[in-house]
Amino acid sequence: MTLTPSDKKQLEIHIQEIAKILYKNTESSEIETLEGIEHSVR
Repeated sequence: MTLTPSDKKQLEIHIQEIAKILYKNTESSEIETLEGIEHSVR
């Protein structure tokens, strides 16, 4: 898959927004380890 620079930029923006939502709605104890992060994302 080849993304245009514009598509890459939009994807980066949306990924950051998703990360903010996940971080806001996840208990801090769940994001202390990679396992906890993986569990929260799934």
